[in-house]
Amino acid sequence: MKLLFFDGNSDKPLPIQSIVGNDLSPEDEGQPDSVIDEQDIVPYSPTYMDGTYFDEIYHARTAYEHLHKIEPYENTHPPLGKVFISAGIAIFGMNPFGWRIVGTLFGIAMIPIMYAFGKRLFGRSRYGFIAAFLFAFDFMHFAQTRIATIDVYGVFFIILMFYFMYRYMQMNFYRDKLWKTLIPLGLAGLFFGIGAASKWIVIYGGIGLAFLLLFVLIERYMEHRRAKLRLASEDVWIAAEANEDRLTEEERADLEQAARSYWRPTLITLGWCVIWFVIVPALIYLASYIPFMMVPGEGHGLKDVISYQKHMYDYHSKLVATHPFGSPWYEWPFMVMPIWYYAGHFLPEGKLSSIISFGNPVVWWGGFIALVATAYFAIKQRSKKLAFLLVCFGAQYLPWVGVPRLTFIYHYFATIPFLTLMLTYFIGRWTEQSKQRRWLAYGILALAFILFLMFYPILSGLVIDKSYSSTWLRWLPTWNFF
Repeated sequence: MKLLFFDGNSDKPLPIQSIVGNDLSPEDEGQPDSVIDEQDIVPYSPTYMDGTYFDEIYHARTAYEHLHKIEPYENTHPPLGKVFISAGIAIFGMNPFGWRIVGTLFGIAMIPIMYAFGKRLFGRSRYGFIAAFLFAFDFMHFAQTRIATIDVYGVFFIILMFYFMYRYMQMNFYRDKLWKTLIPLGLAGLFFGIGAASKWIVIYGGIGLAFLLLFVLIERYMEHRRAKLRLASEDVWIAAEANEDRLTEEERADLEQAARSYWRPTLITLGWCVIWFVIVPALIYLASYIPFMMVPGEGHGLKDVISYQKHMYDYHSKLVATHPFGSPWYEWPFMVMPIWYYAGHFLPEGKLSSIISFGNPVVWWGGFIALVATAYFAIKQRSKKLAFLLVCFGAQYLPWVGVPRLTFIYHYFATIPFLTLMLTYFIGRWTEQSKQRRWLAYGILALAFILFLMFYPILSGLVIDKSYSSTWLRWLPTWNFF
């Protein structure tokens, strides 16, 4: 604790002449320099840049404890997210920059990944740019990656694991070498494991990964059956010396490959999944507890790790609590209740400094419209790309429907990359159509950027007039910023 006295009329500190207390040792009695030091770093008006805010009070502290082999204070989430935070503390010290820098770098790294995802999914750089642009200027992406909590790590690895699963879905073990198809599949499992060891929300995504894998294997099986039937028909036509609908040599080679074997590559693929989606994630998860097991004198072992899992499950499943900024799952897409992370104190009259986490209306409200349209066109056009996005979104959103505990709008963060990609699809299509729609598409991007600039003060803690917030930023009565 840092202690300093001001005269109440200025930011000039008052000199401390003497210290008297029952708990002081005789040699410290009356000697302020031996009890109070570092007075030059005590701010007159402390801000979020001088200490922790919201759940940083738990995660930054626990990261420090992991780093120094101290019994961890917070144990309601897996350790790896806090271990990531501790890397910044190890380099830059136990200060706000140290405990926030790693999460911020992960947040920055999400942008080029979103670019690659959009380009890979829709086949053009333009779509990659739109996806990266929208995600970069989403309010929650900005707010969540500046705070030393673990959500950023979970979401980062969720994006990666679904990206590599889509790369796997683009391949085919009949046309591509089997070992090549296993590389993106293994990477999807690896990032699933790292993410699950950071926060349990990634396990929800694992359900989506399993569904997508099942879809691919069923698709390969149907190809196998069709190939066998087509080759059988071809042999009949050849025997009858019919020439219509004859296969070319290349087509026949492809069909023979598909007809030759389904079960061998499928069993190898499933065995690979056992390694990379079960064994490797389990080892990563266990390894994330190494700092916990290295606490001297406590003797923590595998039994304690297992008991921690039960404790975490009981905590999240049985939590009974209320919070003024709590928000149920059905309110998140409409941003009914933003979450207030920080409020500045000791500010001049009529001023405020706040950090709020919610979404850019263009991305969230526009994305909700795109979600409905995606569901419609996925069925109408039988689009695998749009169906893929629906699975990704649903895997991260639908499990919250059955969660009885107190929830917040930031739990919706894991769906935003896929909501953004859905919106990207329609905006990207407009850029390829009429001139009017092209300008509408660019106008939507410009509006997203303008809104980010408008709301930036309450996303960043900037000191502004209260009148600006109440006049321009309070769009809904539940949006309270001071």
